[in-house]
Amino acid sequence: MHSTDSLFQLNALWQNAQQLNLPTALAPWLLSQGSLTALLKSRCQTFRLELVTEHWQALPDFLQQQWQQPQGLKRDVILWCDDKACVYAQSWFPESTLEQMEALARLGSQPLGEYIFQHASLERGIIEVALLEAGLSLPVVGQQQELWARRSFFSVQQQALLVQEIFLPGVLEL
Repeated sequence: MHSTDSLFQLNALWQNAQQLNLPTALAPWLLSQGSLTALLKSRCQTFRLELVTEHWQALPDFLQQQWQQPQGLKRDVILWCDDKACVYAQSWFPESTLEQMEALARLGSQPLGEYIFQHASLERGIIEVALLEAGLSLPVVGQQQELWARRSFFSVQQQALLVQEIFLPGVLEL
């Protein structure tokens, strides 16, 4: 069993999505450059975001090195479409980003994508993907089989954040 913290730091082999042969059914989801929230909403009648956890903590080592900061906010959510869990998402915000963009610390049940994709200054880094091993236990949705995930660094108003998304089996039913 893996915690969601170790999942993205230790157990995933992240690779540039453009350089891989991805599963046909998931490729459009994994490669989508726009708002995943908007894409999900376009595919279902009822969309909801469940806030699983949101708390301050020490940033993972690779983020401390990237952002030169020790602390940040970690936010885990599940995106549901028509009562199917479709995406488990995790966002990391360095302290400096939240000082400049306080609204990010108060999203609550508002999807991050709805907020950041409205900014003209939004820049997205490359999309990296990873095939996650079976056995991952996620809060709310439980033990999982092998799953695909993606991550991207973003900049909004020159403020950094990292978004990581695990595509759950429900997304293939949309």
